[in-house]
Amino acid sequence: MKAVLLSAIVLIGSSYSSWATAATKHIKIVKPVVAAFKAGDKAAIAERVHYPLQRKAPLKDIENKQMLIDKFEQVFDQQFVESIANSNIRHDWEMMGWRGIMFDSGKLWLDFDGSIWAVPYQSDAEKTLREALIEEQKQALHETLREFTQPILTWKTKKHLIRIDELAENQYRYAAWDIEQSMLDEPRLVITGGTLSFDGSGGNHFYTFMNNGYRYVCHVIVLGTEQSPTGQLEVFKNNVQILSEPALVF
Repeated sequence: MKAVLLSAIVLIGSSYSSWATAATKHIKIVKPVVAAFKAGDKAAIAERVHYPLQRKAPLKDIENKQMLIDKFEQVFDQQFVESIANSNIRHDWEMMGWRGIMFDSGKLWLDFDGSIWAVPYQSDAEKTLREALIEEQKQALHETLREFTQPILTWKTKKHLIRIDELAENQYRYAAWDIEQSMLDEPRLVITGGTLSFDGSGGNHFYTFMNNGYRYVCHVIVLGTEQSPTGQLEVFKNNVQILSEPALVF
């Protein structure tokens, strides 16, 4: 009986130790990140970022360390810097499985090597700039396409100009022009009712649009090789592929 009780105590102790280790595993990873923000060390923070650091379209992604330092206050305003610098590592940062370590309900994400791989937080300055850029884009589009909530992508392929916008939450519109056209011209094709799907856990995703037996698929390549294009446009007729073109951001 004593042996059984002792085994149970050891098992419980081992389980608690494993839980405690898992619950605090992120502390060593997060500490130097918080220290860099506390010191206001832009160079050290820039050194920790995984590039390109994506920003919401039509803002340009942050491509390298110098670009982040130049735009630092736009990405990390004083309020956000202070919230990270004064954060409680045990309570404000959380392990989220394969996605890494989350700060403040997803305002910033770390990988397990301590690199910053995503900053969904938007400062007021960045929001203002984004709104201005969206308005500029609307004026550069055909008048029938100027109503949307946010731009998703603008691509150029060998034969086409492609644009996808979100009209309302999870409601997407596809517009296409011939390559020699301007987006101020009436688009050759407009399809609404598109869907968004995710391809695995690496961030790759695709938008699908259906139109009279044709299926248009825009694959956004986030995780690829150095040779991978920004995306891939595929067109199917009755489930038979009739077009596949690599895409570049336009």
